[in-house]
Amino acid sequence: MSLAITGLGMVSSLGHDVVSGCAAIRCGMARPVPLGLQVVSSGDEPGVESVVGFPIQGLTDGFVGLGLHVLLVEEALKDLLLYSELTGADSRFWWDTAFFLGLSGARTPEQDLLVEQLQERLLPAVSRRSGLGFSPRLQKVLVRGHVSVLAAMAEAGEAITSGQVQRALIVGVDSLTSDLEALEMLAMKGRLKTPERAVGFMPGEAAVALLVEDPAQARRRGARVEARVEALRVGRGDGAAPSMRLVEVLEGTLARATRIGDVYGDLNGEESRAMEWGTLLARLPADSVLAEARSHWPAVSLGDTGAASGGVSMAVATRSFERKYARGDEILVWSRSDDGAVASGLLVRP
Repeated sequence: MSLAITGLGMVSSLGHDVVSGCAAIRCGMARPVPLGLQVVSSGDEPGVESVVGFPIQGLTDGFVGLGLHVLLVEEALKDLLLYSELTGADSRFWWDTAFFLGLSGARTPEQDLLVEQLQERLLPAVSRRSGLGFSPRLQKVLVRGHVSVLAAMAEAGEAITSGQVQRALIVGVDSLTSDLEALEMLAMKGRLKTPERAVGFMPGEAAVALLVEDPAQARRRGARVEARVEALRVGRGDGAAPSMRLVEVLEGTLARATRIGDVYGDLNGEESRAMEWGTLLARLPADSVLAEARSHWPAVSLGDTGAASGGVSMAVATRSFERKYARGDEILVWSRSDDGAVASGLLVRP
């Protein structure tokens, strides 16, 4: 199974479009700011300090819940339409396009209602506000956290291969910066990077939109193919030992590779993810397909963007082909959710 990426859209703390956002990530830029949560600090001047994160200042200020997610998805879709030179005028085009939406599950018991609202109301609201008419039977919400985008790609590939749809629009959206109760619980669990804890993640927020289709169909309609997606592997958060789940999925993807030039992955500052990635590296021979690969971790620039993170990696990797700074013709992308689910895939230069 091979998928052609023919459209990109992104909104993040480094830009409201995929071109400037990916360029800023390549440059190593970051815009961390203090968030509303304060934690105890026992440094040179004991007291309290703010947790630092990566909100999209000037866009999401004052937005929460459903309204925040609608805004983020709408901005990502606007960018995709502009980037891909598409409009909503071709109603048949969008009616034949499957719409996959990737979300994260509830991080606190209080978020259960929000996740339920997003599953029921986000897709209809986005379709209505964007003017894009999607067939109700071709819409699906995946609450898979960080692996949502890659898992959606795998399902989209099956649907396209079987002839159910011609193409798929895949959107990942998340915000870890706006819910203070969730931030407080994450801090209490020792997962956030704070003045007292150097090992942990910094919250971010983003939305990414990807348009994928059959390569032959893309060529027939004259679309610009920017990358091909191959060797997708998705594993659930059960079965193998936690330290081996990522290894098993990545080994399946790497078996299809010849020489990988770059890796875009889901390291976010938490020790468990680093240990799992390190376990894979320790198992590889010296002359493996990853021997000369450069590693890139988008969370360094954007913080942990949850369900959008896989899409961020895909977008930045795809732009590296377009801008010709990719090291080779193959790029490894991998994601890992909080529940232990893992996914990986190869991006191949078209």
